[in-house]
Amino acid sequence: MNARLLNKRAMRMTCFIGSILLALWMQGAGFWANSAQAETAVPVQIESQVGFGATNVKQGRWTPVTLTLTNQGADVAGDVVVQIANPNRSKDFTYVQHVELPRGSTKAVTMLLPGYAYTKSNNTIAFYEKSQNNGKKIPLEGRTYLEAFNLPKETMQVGVLARDVDTLNFLTLLNQSGVKVNVLHLKQPDIPKASLGLDGIDVLVLNDFASDTLASEQVQAIRQWTRSGGTLLLSGGAGYTKTSGPFAEASPITYEGTTSVTKLTELEKAGEKELVLAQPFTLSSGKPVKGAETVYAEGEIPVVARAPYGNGFVVYAAYDLSLNPLASWNGNQRLWEKVLQGPIQSANALSTNQMKFGNNAFWEMDRALDYFPSIQPPKLPMLALVLLLYALIAAPVLYIVLARLDRREWAWFIIPVIALVTSAGIFQFGATNRGSMMGQTLSAVTLNGSGGGAKTTWMSIFLPKGGDLELKLAGKPAISPLLQSDIYPGLLLHEGSEMAIRQEPEAAVVRLQDIPYSSISKLLMKEDQLPSFGKLDYRITELTAQSAKGQIINNTAKELTDVAVIMNQTYIQVGSIPPGGSASFDTNIGIGNMNGPDIAQIAFPYGANNGVDAGLQQRAMLATYLNEKVNFSGSFTPMIIGWAKEQSGISLASSGTIPTDQLTLVAQEMKIDYVTPEGKIMIPSSAIVPNLTENHMKMSAVQFQNGPFMQLGSGDLTLEYPLPAIAGAAYQTMTLSGDPNPDVTTELWNANTQAWEPVTLKSIQTWEGAALQPYLTAGHSIRLKVTTMQNNTMFRIPAISLEGAVRR
Repeated sequence: MNARLLNKRAMRMTCFIGSILLALWMQGAGFWANSAQAETAVPVQIESQVGFGATNVKQGRWTPVTLTLTNQGADVAGDVVVQIANPNRSKDFTYVQHVELPRGSTKAVTMLLPGYAYTKSNNTIAFYEKSQNNGKKIPLEGRTYLEAFNLPKETMQVGVLARDVDTLNFLTLLNQSGVKVNVLHLKQPDIPKASLGLDGIDVLVLNDFASDTLASEQVQAIRQWTRSGGTLLLSGGAGYTKTSGPFAEASPITYEGTTSVTKLTELEKAGEKELVLAQPFTLSSGKPVKGAETVYAEGEIPVVARAPYGNGFVVYAAYDLSLNPLASWNGNQRLWEKVLQGPIQSANALSTNQMKFGNNAFWEMDRALDYFPSIQPPKLPMLALVLLLYALIAAPVLYIVLARLDRREWAWFIIPVIALVTSAGIFQFGATNRGSMMGQTLSAVTLNGSGGGAKTTWMSIFLPKGGDLELKLAGKPAISPLLQSDIYPGLLLHEGSEMAIRQEPEAAVVRLQDIPYSSISKLLMKEDQLPSFGKLDYRITELTAQSAKGQIINNTAKELTDVAVIMNQTYIQVGSIPPGGSASFDTNIGIGNMNGPDIAQIAFPYGANNGVDAGLQQRAMLATYLNEKVNFSGSFTPMIIGWAKEQSGISLASSGTIPTDQLTLVAQEMKIDYVTPEGKIMIPSSAIVPNLTENHMKMSAVQFQNGPFMQLGSGDLTLEYPLPAIAGAAYQTMTLSGDPNPDVTTELWNANTQAWEPVTLKSIQTWEGAALQPYLTAGHSIRLKVTTMQNNTMFRIPAISLEGAVRR
């Protein structure tokens, strides 16, 4: 057998054995790949709920989002991540929560997210084994994005916990009169365990509901939400004690059992529709507590009462809201428009159609966070001197020296060297105080008058070298980047995320990642519970129909500077008050808001001192704060403000802190007692701020030219001036001041005749004694209708002051 044949057979055998080995390898590789895939593939199903089961969220409010994960595979643990498009940056931001998923388990993860219009394009949900930073992405079964529509800011959102799912559905009829209302029917599990989870609700109603089924954390969340400015409505009837349960201490009445009535006269008047009770109707009965206001009564029985609770209110209704004939009564729309006037007006004040106020809050705060007082710009004279020396050295001096040395050719490399050295020197000179990491916090603290309050913080971190950084923020705050707006349905996700927010048991961890060189990162943080901050006490020492004098006592631990009283559209400077100290104020010497609604500009005027706008941050903070507090007419509930400056540190997740400048705006509303020690009632015109209850104008907007003006279109609107809750009030004199306008007619509501009565507007006019009484609607308000047939009519909102006495 020759060598050629042997070589041929050997090659065939080699190919045959190689083919067998290749087939076996491929089968084995497939087996191991399939085995590995079977071991690593974990089928995790996901469901999401934004808000309270509806497909909408309230614009600009914190919204609870619940992600429900079900694991049908092997045990797995990792991070569930919600990535959201950021309209102000080229990178997104994410919310991260760690979750353990044993085989066959179902876990619900709740996060607080900004009130977005969530769409498939602007957010995504992912799950990473172990962690987001170093784990692999596990496929999810189900919809991997959040979906929700935005409700406008001026929508009053009402949450209802009730046995009957149709309770308070009649509130949606208010939409027909221009009041935007959305009613949410809730169940016990929907109530969050943190008060910020209720941020998107304006009114929470408990009617024929077993409140003892609420967990203690839920009860505390509702209480804190109310103290922070919410309205809690407790309804009565036979089931009042079951409903009020854990909230009895905040109720406007002390419960004394039940009773029956055959008529409800005051409710009938308030609803402006006939109300017939075919049979006795059950009411809960009780006595108003100190500080409570009886809004409507039947004889001596309070039917609707209200009492302040922190910065919010608790409202009491003495009947079951789901029972007929009241549940189907066609006067409900008008009645509850009056009862819920406060939250309605708070929401409507944010309507851009009715209110124009100040500059865009985002741009104000964005500029303020860019400005670090400790980072001063280079001095221009010094830079000019350096450039002049460079020009002298690089031109005539160098030329003369090289000419004497007869080495002019050296200029080809000496001049570039001098330019490089000079550039490096200028750069080093400009960066002398920008080489270290630093932070600042600008906080607004709203005190509730009982020692606690709520806090909103705008934070900026300067990272001179960029890169990554983890912050550790104590407690359970709600956190987001500084966002320009609240509606981003058309945004697209970017490839990366520059901020990851993770809530841990005792703190929130914010990871700043891939930050560019010499950049400033900005974020917003809200805390709803400050149990031991203190309060600002005050007392009125002199009260007239034109002004008020009083004293402010600083019962906080902070030294407050630039203390002021803001009453209606007047800024009254007070000065500095140390802890435990006091100072006087007089509204007669206040600065009127004459050239625009921005009181912040009056308090901290624009203007640079040596190129530095010293009032920039305080002006931006105050403008942003007041933008959320302003009434539709540009006025404010009387309040005290002051400022505290401190040096502190922002904690890092690893160890150490970042040196931080802290500027805090401290604010507290004033609940003024308009009764003098002698029993006289004096209510200045600056204290009564009208509400817009009906608007049938083609257009209306508030402008400010030497006072509050409305720009009107053809139609009519109703201004309602609410009177303070004063038990036994007997008003004797009303003064109405305004600017006569031949294109505008005005009418006062006569409660006796139940009709509008024409009144010719004068600069100043008075009603006294019996002539005044018909215009005091149930003793709670004065109503003024304004009508014009012209477009673009300027009308100054009239001011009302009252004098009277308390019945002994």
